[in-house]
Formats: sequence, C-alpha cells, structure tokens
Amino acid sequence: MTHHFYLSRIMAKFLLVLIIVTVNGTAYSLNINKEKKLTACQLFSDHVILQQKAKVNIWGSSTPGQKVNVSGSWGKRASAITGANGKWNLKIKTPQAGGPYSIVIVAAGQTIDIKDVLIGEVWLASGQSNMDIPLKGWPPGDTIFNSAQEISNAEYSSIRFMKIPFKISTIPLGSVDGKWISSSPQTAGDFSATAYFYAKALYKKLHVPIGIIQSSIGGTPVEAWTSKGYLSKMIDFNKIIEEQETQNTNTTKINSNSPTVLFNGMINPVVQYTIKGIIWYQGESNVGRAEQYKRLFPNLIKDWRNQWGEELPFYYVQIAPYIYEAVDQHEQGQKLRDAQRYGLYLHHTGMVSTLDVGYLRTAHPPYKQQVGERLALFALKNQYGEKSLVASGPLFKKAIISGKEINIEFESVGGGLVSSANGLNNFEIAGADKIYVKADAKIVENKVVVSNASVINPFYVRYAWSDESIGTLFNKEGLPAATFTSEDQ
Repeated sequence: MTHHFYLSRIMAKFLLVLIIVTVNGTAYSLNINKEKKLTACQLFSDHVILQQKAKVNIWGSSTPGQKVNVSGSWGKRASAITGANGKWNLKIKTPQAGGPYSIVIVAAGQTIDIKDVLIGEVWLASGQSNMDIPLKGWPPGDTIFNSAQEISNAEYSSIRFMKIPFKISTIPLGSVDGKWISSSPQTAGDFSATAYFYAKALYKKLHVPIGIIQSSIGGTPVEAWTSKGYLSKMIDFNKIIEEQETQNTNTTKINSNSPTVLFNGMINPVVQYTIKGIIWYQGESNVGRAEQYKRLFPNLIKDWRNQWGEELPFYYVQIAPYIYEAVDQHEQGQKLRDAQRYGLYLHHTGMVSTLDVGYLRTAHPPYKQQVGERLALFALKNQYGEKSLVASGPLFKKAIISGKEINIEFESVGGGLVSSANGLNNFEIAGADKIYVKADAKIVENKVVVSNASVINPFYVRYAWSDESIGTLFNKEGLPAATFTSEDQ
C-alpha cells in the first residue's frame, strides 16, 4: 500500500509536468521541479540607497515564467514575470528623500527582505588611483591631508558606499559582489577620499541620504573602462580586442590596462542601477597619448550615457601637476590636461582644475577635500538648484591678436579674474614658428593681455604648459584656471 502510494506521487508529478508542457510550452517545463532560488542583484541589499523621486530599476533571477512581486514600505509596488533565462527586471517608484524603509521581494513562496533602505541621491564614482585612494591614504608615500581628523568625524549614517570589487573580464558580466556600508569612524577610512568629500559636501547642503557606488582601480587607462561597442568605433584597439576575444575568458593574458576589461567587469554589472550622475578622476595612465585621449575620453562619456539610456551629468577632474620622468613622457602632463578639456564640448559636463593643489612628489595629491568639494559645486549648481554658484575656474574661450599683444578671453570668470601672489608667471607666447617664450601677462577688464618684446608678430599663447606648472590665474571665487593652448582654437 505504501509502495503504491509512493509510485502514485511520482506519477502525479510526472503528469503535472506533462500538463504544464501542454499548456505553457516547453520554455518552462524543465524547471518545474527544479525551482531556482529567488535572488536580487547584490546592489539591492541591506542599507541600500535608492535614487529619490524616480522609477528605479530592481532586478534579479528566479524560476523562468514566475511572477515576482516587489513592495516598498513607502507604499509602492511593482511586479514582473521572469524570462526564459530566469532573469527579472522591474521599475518601482520612489518618493522624496527619506527612510529608513524596507523592500520585500516575493516569488512562489520565497521572500527577500531588504532592510534599512534609504531614499536620496545616488552617484557613481569611477576612475583610477586618484579616485581609488581611500580616506586613510596609502601611507607613507601617499597620504590624505587631515585624514585622521576627517575619519574620526565621519559619523554620517546617511552617507553610504557600495564599493565594486576589482574584476576584469573579456566579456560583459552581469553580477556584482559587495555591500552597502554606512559612513562611520570605523568604515570611512576605506572609502574613496575624493568621493567621500563629494558626498559630504552634498549631504551638508542637501540634508538627504547620499549613496556612492565606487568603481575604481589604480593605474588604469580610459580604454579599459570603455565598452567594446564604443571603443571599436575608434579602430585604435580593434586588433587587441579581437585577440582578447580569441583568448575567450582566459584572464591570464589580460590585465587592468587591457581595453574594455574594466567596463566588462566593474561597470556593466551596475549600468541598470538608477543614478543621478557620474564623477570621474582619471588620466594619468593615458599621459603620453594626449591626442588619442581627445577622442577616447568624450567617447567614454557618450558610451556610459548610452549604457544608462540618458544624458547623465558627468563631472571630472583634471590631473594635477606632477613630473612624469619617463623619457617618452617628460613634459607630457600638460598635454593630457589640455586634452581633458575637450570633454567639455559635451553637454552637462564639468571639469575641476587642480593646478593649485598638486604635490609634485606624487601623482596622488593629498588635497582631496578641495577636489571633492569642487566636484560638488557642479552638482549643486546644475542638479540641485544653486544657480548662483560659480562652479568652474576660468576656461579659455579665445585669443585675439592685437598688434604686439594677444588678448585672452575666458568663460567662468565669476566675480572677476585675479592672479596669485606670485603674479601671472606661467603664460607663454609665440609667433607662427611656435617657439614659445615667457610672456608678460596682466589682467585687463577680465581678460589676460600677454606680450613679449622679442615676439613682434604674436600668434599663439599657452598657459601652465609644463608637467609641474602651478596655477597663477583664478576667479575671485578661488577656482583656478585650467591649462590651455590657443593652437587649436
């Protein structure tokens, strides 16, 4: 009797599969008795911060053909049906900043309960070592100014970081590890110093939760952070990419300098996450390839905006003065700094100049507080309604030849142009032969007028044109002008 009952149960399960195959087709039949565990992307875990007043993406996996219900304790719900691959993705509306809330995800009797959810402003922070260096620094060589005091005062439970682990891949990955961590004296030392000061500046002004997704790694070129689809438009790296693909996923023959591998491993897994914008600090690893960077960097901005499906604000940092001693790179830093300026041709971008906060003994200046706060000026002005703020230092607009002088006009002069205590001592002037000599420079009606008695017919002017140039031109708001040359105007 018992044996007969057991066989009947087996047959009943078999018949159930057959019925489902008949009704719903073969797509889900193989999974009927192998129910997959309900999961959500690790980005959606305890202590998460979601973008306020948005339809935020939430995604994960479960058994194919299954209904997934998501409820936010702020009163909104959404649902989705998993596809044949078991993936689900939906959007749920978020309210204005606040919390803590909870999120409950349910599918076929399985439940995920995400606790301590805050709603606020979320930014992606990416780049190489100057974005990656933590608040505690990398002593003894690379330190952060006032680090110990900043860490001891870092009790901000509404500032939270999700740090994406280092990973390279020849193919785009879809999953990510990591967890959201609230700022405290015990945790803040491991956060990106630049991104921490950025988040702190926003929090102090907006008084809402600030979430930072930190995806950065030192010593990496811009092409490593760019997708294959956009990098292949440039042709430059197509042969390398093709070789990488023939190696399949063998990571022993690639490294963090390889084209596309950081986009695949550290950006693609987060591109669905709903963010407000992006901050970026990178460029040192592209020194020596300035002309290429003029194409590479705007290409990356376009690429990421395409990935997220919107023209996200993109604010970035000009590399700081530093003597690049390699023979093939010496006197190349200024060219890369100027190449970075080309990103400003794209809408909704902003560039921080660091000519006044360099530290020539290292490519990692310790003054990250100024960098983070200057990045925040762009967001506060353009995203958060502080329209009266001057966010940028003076930017070269055009050079007008007038007899033996050149008049230089600038954008973002703010309250007016001013010079450092040492005067405007790093302007150079040249004739058509491009042989530059030091220029006499003075500020006249918010223009800089340059000349040199030996240059009878001036043609070109440039500013801060060496690896180690220190800023001498500012606006009255204290923001330094950026390196420039008039040769390409």
